Amino acid sequence: MRKRRSSSLCGLILAAMLCALPMTAQAADYEFVTDGTPEYYGSTSYEDVYGSQYNYGGPNIVDYRVPELEYGVLSTTQTGVMEKALLPGLQATVATADGSGSYGISSGGGSVILPGIETGGIQTPTLPAFPQYTELTDDFLLSNGAIGKVSIPAIGVKNYYLWEGATTSSMNKGLGHFTSTSVWDGNVGLCGHNRGAKYVIGAIKNLEEGDTITYTTSAGTRTYEVETVRKIASNDWSYLEPTADNRITLITCVAGDYSVRWCVQAVER
Repeated sequence: MRKRRSSSLCGLILAAMLCALPMTAQAADYEFVTDGTPEYYGSTSYEDVYGSQYNYGGPNIVDYRVPELEYGVLSTTQTGVMEKALLPGLQATVATADGSGSYGISSGGGSVILPGIETGGIQTPTLPAFPQYTELTDDFLLSNGAIGKVSIPAIGVKNYYLWEGATTSSMNKGLGHFTSTSVWDGNVGLCGHNRGAKYVIGAIKNLEEGDTITYTTSAGTRTYEVETVRKIASNDWSYLEPTADNRITLITCVAGDYSVRWCVQAVER
């Protein structure tokens, strides 16, 4: 009898100890709820978004995806001011709210005036002008295949033909055209021999501010006035960058020093 009580007591004590032990949680005991936020976001690279590589220094597909803002003729807010500005190369012709006309014309390379903005009578704000560029096409070429011809009266250069490519072949026939530059609107870049050839422009180093350069093409004739005459590093191509104004850039070697070049820039007058 005493033995049976002892066994029962031990059983109660064991049960109490088991109840005091921490219970291991099962996976089903918990429920996780998220807000559905993705763990990552899509690519923002230009190539992935628009399906093409970014064209530095030229037009890109995104330039022509300018959404038109809605505005009314009697609107009293500033809504619509920006899309009524002249943004050359970006906006096509669109109808206005009252059907009276359209907007989106080119500024021709000058500063772009924002209409509808009061400035206290001091000055009308302007947008920076956009670089201009004319691509070379077969229709642009002269009948002999040249791009155009150049004259610089101050140094005796008369009707030197301009040929595509900054190559020896081009400079043996006249002047060479830097293919990365415009052939009409904007910055026209050309090069030539400085000495020892039939067609040379080494004397451009003697040009002075105000001297004229005439450039004739199938699109017409332009006269430029010299603005800059300087030596530049042989690896300095910044003077051939596109410009908003019409200018012509001439580059030739410096006798005995291949680390520098003569550079002349003239701007249309």
